[in-house]
Amino acid sequence: MKTVFQPNALTLAGACLLGLYGCGGGGGSGLSDVPAIPSPAPVVLTTTDVFVSVIDGPIQNATVCMDKNNNGVCDAGEPTGKTDATGKVTLKVDLADAGKFPILAVVGADAIDAETGAVPTAYTLKAPADKPSVVTPLTTLVQSVVDSTGLTSDVAESQVRAQTGINVSLFEDFSKSTSTDSQAAAVIARMLVVTTQQQAGAIAPALGTLTIDGATIKQADLDKAIQNKLLETLPSLLVSLADPAVLAAATAKEREAALLTAAKRMVADTTTGLTVDGMATLVAIGNQRSAAIQETAFVPAADVNLRFLNFTDAANYSMRIITRTLAQNTPDAAGYVRDVQRRYSSLRSATAAWTNLGVSALRQSDVYYNGKAWVTCALNSENSGTVLDAKGRASYSSCDSMDTGISNRSTFDVSGRPMLDVYNQIIKSGATNLAISAPTLALSDAKFPADSKLSYQSGFSLTQAVAYYPGSSNVLFQYSVEVSAGGVAANQSAGAGCNSAELTGNGTSTKTFEDMIARAPGSPCIFGLPGSFTYNGVTYTNPEASNEQWGPHTLFLGTVGTAPVGTGVAADYFTTNKRLRVGFKGSDSNSITYYSCKERFNNGSTRNCKSIGTGTYTIATQGDARVMTFNNLPLEVNALDFQRVMVERGGRIYYGYKNKAGAFGSSARFNAAGTAAFLAQLGLPAVDLNTPLALTKASYAGNWDLFDPTTQLKSTLVQIFSTGDSSCTDTDATVTPAINRTYACVVTFSDLSNGVATISQAGATRSSAVNFGFLTGVVTGTVSDTATPGSVVSFKGERR
Repeated sequence: MKTVFQPNALTLAGACLLGLYGCGGGGGSGLSDVPAIPSPAPVVLTTTDVFVSVIDGPIQNATVCMDKNNNGVCDAGEPTGKTDATGKVTLKVDLADAGKFPILAVVGADAIDAETGAVPTAYTLKAPADKPSVVTPLTTLVQSVVDSTGLTSDVAESQVRAQTGINVSLFEDFSKSTSTDSQAAAVIARMLVVTTQQQAGAIAPALGTLTIDGATIKQADLDKAIQNKLLETLPSLLVSLADPAVLAAATAKEREAALLTAAKRMVADTTTGLTVDGMATLVAIGNQRSAAIQETAFVPAADVNLRFLNFTDAANYSMRIITRTLAQNTPDAAGYVRDVQRRYSSLRSATAAWTNLGVSALRQSDVYYNGKAWVTCALNSENSGTVLDAKGRASYSSCDSMDTGISNRSTFDVSGRPMLDVYNQIIKSGATNLAISAPTLALSDAKFPADSKLSYQSGFSLTQAVAYYPGSSNVLFQYSVEVSAGGVAANQSAGAGCNSAELTGNGTSTKTFEDMIARAPGSPCIFGLPGSFTYNGVTYTNPEASNEQWGPHTLFLGTVGTAPVGTGVAADYFTTNKRLRVGFKGSDSNSITYYSCKERFNNGSTRNCKSIGTGTYTIATQGDARVMTFNNLPLEVNALDFQRVMVERGGRIYYGYKNKAGAFGSSARFNAAGTAAFLAQLGLPAVDLNTPLALTKASYAGNWDLFDPTTQLKSTLVQIFSTGDSSCTDTDATVTPAINRTYACVVTFSDLSNGVATISQAGATRSSAVNFGFLTGVVTGTVSDTATPGSVVSFKGERR
């Protein structure tokens, strides 16, 4: 900042004094005749210059101001200026205001981008109050985080960088550097602008219409809604940038065209784009939060919120309820209140119940590191959080630091309103957490009773714990050195290396990272062409000029795409999904290479990988485990909504994950009165706050392997289905070929809380006494045969 000084009164006064002294005074001793000169008044500095650059490319003719009321408009009386051809402007700001208010840049249709030309659609950019020198699409993301969370600009910037994978400061002018990292930042920034412009055009008809609470929608309201939506949908935006058309663009013109196509696709998708119908609700939500209306004192009370519902009928649904007893909703000495999440999934009236994690009960056993130890989130475990502040914000911590963040809530009274109207309003807003298959029939003409409230809650996840699923299906397996080395199968002996029968199996469990690194060198097995499979009577042939198998030679990072595998209609030999993997290949000891691979339709095997970047790995000790993380992720990998980690613990290596921090979209929630009425209308059971959530038989759904502890060659697979039915398969691998026998078995629980059960078969004399570990996934028990008195054999097992 440049300080503007006032004329120097002291200098002028000094000149006058010299003049008087030199004139003497007509006799006497001289000085005694000189009149006293008053001391000059202190100089008071009232303004300072703030230098601002507006960048996508440098943008000329943008209107820039210090947005002192943070309303998204450059109002009269706010320091304002126009950018020159280099995108620069100087704002003259009162010293008292410097660093206190965000900078707003209104890029109108009369603006010119030095890189892309005339701006076709107006949009706005922002920068945090304490970082005013550069205003870009990236600083706009940062300020959106600041607005929604109250975080400092530095913390908000670190959150956005972690989510986007950008490796340069978001407060710098990326257009001045040709480095790979700055170029990547520039592409993301440009995609944000193009998407903003497409979205602005799509919702423009909402301007001047009314919100659900009667306010008139202004352009600044639409701008803010777009900025919030971009923050929420950053993962999808990154996926768009990983599109082959964007990556393959050789010129600026080709890239611009590819970005425009990707932006149009995002805006047209109702999960990532805004609609005109949704603005009435979204603007009302934003207005309420900006107005800081939460001014009444918090009064503790028992509460029940419907957090999630996917409803087909009263026998088939999934549901998530948040409960607070009066005691839990009374702030403790530290000011925290608590709640419990109850999850239900019903299939043909067989209901599974669990707490906190995942889309199925078995994921309740996920293990995560809370900063001190590896733990699970126990049944009826409490989450903690603060009471809402004046802006409807509160901090939260799920379970024991499994997930921490800041939420935002806006609440509307729906008493007396038709349930169907309210439901339709929710759907139009873009909230996807409540879904009813036939809402007109299910809700009919029912209305909400008195005291019914509807809240819209969004927020920002700040931290996510490293976690893994402890089932045997999530354990890493490796192959022999000969198979792992890969090579051209035609050049290897029959039954060896890539021609080995080992390659068609699962390998053996990996025990250490050192073994894992040695067995995943990124060297595929290369087979002769063409490679084909037959599915539903049709033969599909590999259309590419290579037939490479990469699965046994690399680690799986994640899949981009949702195309089916081995079911439905086969689109081709390969699906449209990208399987992302990593191999330990490079010049340094901890170097890695990232790959994007094809996925074969019939079995999902990984084929024909191409390198998409290099990086490094880091190994750190966390509690009694070692955790490997991967660095310098390429755009395709960073587009995943989680970060892959590997966990070495207890003599095994697990595929782990760390969910990405970042903004999450608005969800609609009813309060206790609204929830009770809504569930009753749908024929769903009421929630009893005084009765803790209890496990059901369906809570134990999954595959459980039981085996003789002295040898795993004889085993029994017990399958408990979501309906509560069960099936057993005995396997005897002591003979070749192995013998498998599947039969109906009955699992009867005598103590659901502790997993105590018996397994029996109709007409058989053999039965088993079993303890299924719901959280641990560990099985223990004995099997006895009534035909042979005294015959009791112990076994152990685990969940797959």
